[in-house]
Amino acid sequence: MLKEEREFPITALFNDISKRWSELFYERRMKYAKLKTTFVPSAETKIMASKNLGNKLLVHQIDEDTFNVTADNRIAMVRLRIKTCSCREFDLDKILCQHAMAALDINLEGKMIYEYSSPYYKVESYILAYADPIYPVPDEEFWNLPPEVLERVIPPPEKRTKPGRNQQKWMPTIGEMVSKKRNRCSLCKSIGHKKSTCPMKSNGVA
Repeated sequence: MLKEEREFPITALFNDISKRWSELFYERRMKYAKLKTTFVPSAETKIMASKNLGNKLLVHQIDEDTFNVTADNRIAMVRLRIKTCSCREFDLDKILCQHAMAALDINLEGKMIYEYSSPYYKVESYILAYADPIYPVPDEEFWNLPPEVLERVIPPPEKRTKPGRNQQKWMPTIGEMVSKKRNRCSLCKSIGHKKSTCPMKSNGVA
């Protein structure tokens, strides 16, 4: 992303980075500001999926907020008050799983579904995450540095420069390289082995 900008002076590079982040933050703010839902789309989709699955489950209430929910011959225990389920999905994702949704359907008590999920999934939370503005680096004449910083002498790094030009093109590592040449067997026409190691030859087919 910064292939060309990395050749700029450090302040220009920082300005370009801040510009890109500012554009990204603005796009995210505008995207979520137009939503009419309580939660962001990914969370809304998961809640609807859990609700559809929860409608098919068998629920047995143990006490005021504890439920046994049977699904695929397995029993999950849901505790709505502490927002937990033995399947661990409710605990980790902080959003209603199918078992919790089934238990909630028979014990709504006038409460909304969204109250049992984390507020971090709310549209307002996402907008606030991108609300802070990102400012460019000002010109050096407007810098306000303390005296101890101005008086500090920073020596150049102790590094021996290799001869020749600096590498400009990204080179993949061994683990990232993908071989474009693959062996094709001249006997069975399959890819991945040669005629000498062909299983058809070892089985006496050819």
